[in-house]
Amino acid sequence: MISNESKPNVLNRIFGGFFGKYTASEADAQRRRDPGNTIRSSDDLLDTSKRRRLMEGGRELWRNYSVAAWAIRKHLDYVATFNFQAQTDDDDLNRELESLFNWYNRSDNCDIAGRHTFRRLIRIAEARRVIDGDCFFVLLRDGRIQPIEGDRVQNPDVSRYSAEDRRKWVHGIKVGQGGRMQQASIYRRLTHGRYEFERIINASNILQIAYWDSFDQIRGVSPLSAAIASFQDVLEAKDYALAKAKITQLFALAITREMADFDDDDEQLDETTPVVDFGRGPFKLELDPGENASFLESKHPSTEFQSFMSMTLQAALKSLDLPWSFYDEAHTNFFGSKMALTNYIQSCRAKRDDLRDVLNRITAWRLQKWIATGALTLPRGMTVGNLKWDWVAAGVPWWDVSKEIDGDIKTVQAGLRTLSEIRRERYGDDWRDVIRKRAEEQRFAETEGVSTVFDTIQTPNGGVQE
Repeated sequence: MISNESKPNVLNRIFGGFFGKYTASEADAQRRRDPGNTIRSSDDLLDTSKRRRLMEGGRELWRNYSVAAWAIRKHLDYVATFNFQAQTDDDDLNRELESLFNWYNRSDNCDIAGRHTFRRLIRIAEARRVIDGDCFFVLLRDGRIQPIEGDRVQNPDVSRYSAEDRRKWVHGIKVGQGGRMQQASIYRRLTHGRYEFERIINASNILQIAYWDSFDQIRGVSPLSAAIASFQDVLEAKDYALAKAKITQLFALAITREMADFDDDDEQLDETTPVVDFGRGPFKLELDPGENASFLESKHPSTEFQSFMSMTLQAALKSLDLPWSFYDEAHTNFFGSKMALTNYIQSCRAKRDDLRDVLNRITAWRLQKWIATGALTLPRGMTVGNLKWDWVAAGVPWWDVSKEIDGDIKTVQAGLRTLSEIRRERYGDDWRDVIRKRAEEQRFAETEGVSTVFDTIQTPNGGVQE
């Protein structure tokens, strides 16, 4: 019998020392990597050199690994595509606002470089946020935008500043009380990875687009940071496996002869000695007894290797919340793919909200510019604060059209959803525009004497299907 005094010691030995403590808080080099006991912010962990290395790691994958580049593009398709919709009570004003933003979308009207449309600016900004951790938009006086990539925001020469002011600069951003950004220091790129100081911009004229994970974080950190090493490992392992596979292909056939069919003093083979001719197609070998022919096969890459690579890639894609069925369409059935898509759309909402906040700030700023220049005249008594709009994310059309449309109709009939919600979810636009276009089509068809009623379907044999 175990005495009461000895029970804890025995339990500790049985359960490996897990009794009466948080095992993750214990330093045990034999069981796990010790995380240490010093808590540091990401801004402190990533000094200038490490931050650049992290950025370049993400950019290297973007440039050279198709799977990583595809994952980022797929992320952008779902997260960074928006349509502007005015939502005031005045239809004429709505059309005017939407017309203005269609004009602003042109590259010459929104980009200081005249290179990118507004939609592309947002898409590239999200790409830089994913790869670099953050980027910046400088709002210019003429209403255009100057995009600034994250590596161009660096601390200025603070040697002439006081010790207190030097502490306020963190990775190119000067913070004030509460950690609020006051200024940003912008550099221009030179050749061979060198930089030159350009200017300091006040916070009122610059927007930061970043991935933040903590309250006190000042610079963003890429979500790919947890997967860069995995992507690189898969890329390197693939190259090694391909090199080994190429080497094994240098040898196609091995012929083994267990006994000689001629004497040592013979100068040449008998005329009946088999001759192997691979030719250009299938061939047949007729060998003497005791001879055999076998193809050298490396069985490489092995199925275990392929499974491990797939598992590693699956974990890496989770850094962007992408389901494996996006990469391997045959991985699951329709319902599994649909569920994966539903869960992924849920994970996109917070990322979309971040971009929507940036878009709303740009919208309010641009509307004030148009009002100040007279390009937009609001109804009497209305201000920018009274205007309503929304940036609607791109929708996901029906997969199983007949079933899903039937389900959407039933939810509308039951009063559980609206036409606006369904149209925004499926196509990311306004259902009222659909009604207007349908009415326009119907009027035009009537003038041409053509019916637009599709209650019946004409079959190829001339019959009618109800």
